[in-house]
Amino acid sequence: MDPSPGPYVDWLRGAGVPFAVDDALARDPDFDGPLVLGDEPLRSLVLRIGEGGEQEDLPPVVEHRDPAAGLTADHATQSVAREMVRRPHVEPMRPLWEIGCGTGVLASLGGLLGAVPILGTDVDPRAIALARRTSSDTGVEVEWLQGSLLDPIDPAEEAHLVIANLPHKPCADRSLPLSQDGGPEGDRVFAAFAAQAARRLPAGARVLFFLHSLPHPRLLGNLSRDFDLRLLSWKRRFLAPGEYGPLAADRRGG
Repeated sequence: MDPSPGPYVDWLRGAGVPFAVDDALARDPDFDGPLVLGDEPLRSLVLRIGEGGEQEDLPPVVEHRDPAAGLTADHATQSVAREMVRRPHVEPMRPLWEIGCGTGVLASLGGLLGAVPILGTDVDPRAIALARRTSSDTGVEVEWLQGSLLDPIDPAEEAHLVIANLPHKPCADRSLPLSQDGGPEGDRVFAAFAAQAARRLPAGARVLFFLHSLPHPRLLGNLSRDFDLRLLSWKRRFLAPGEYGPLAADRRGG
């Protein structure tokens, strides 16, 4: 294993969080500037599949976005997207759900990788409108459903791969956009998702998600009650001034 995340892994395990570290643990770039900067209403994301000389570009995911409202792909989206093309998580002709879809980038990427059928949900109607345009311009078919987490999905539907890039930044005063606000401890949305997923998903189903270290170890400890956790990739990331709500105004001293 890359020794760099070793202290962090030890800290989590010392806090009683059971999880495995993948033998092929990947290191993602620390900074994805081109993806998160700018206020353009359209942004294309191109990823490569294959290995060595067999690599090829996928068609672009054409993201419709509203950065001012916090509705845009970010570094977390990029990390999950890289993982989706790095390993064969997406099985062609098998269903995929994106819960908390935002602008629909990851569900649309799943479509480019062959997933069928695809469902996406979000509580924010603005996100659903953007996601619908994203999948349409990307050329994949997705059923977009407005509602909280798994609530709008028919109980008869079943998925073996779920993408859940959910809000998880700790925030006690609602100062962050809905797409980032994880509640006072950062685990409010994930706790609700985990409870639903434990009831709804079949044995062997997989969930791909991204987490900052901010809400750890409590959030991961709660997830480990119903899921076997595996660390697939990691990155260092430093919050920029003005990026994280109330911290922007609290920069006194050191």
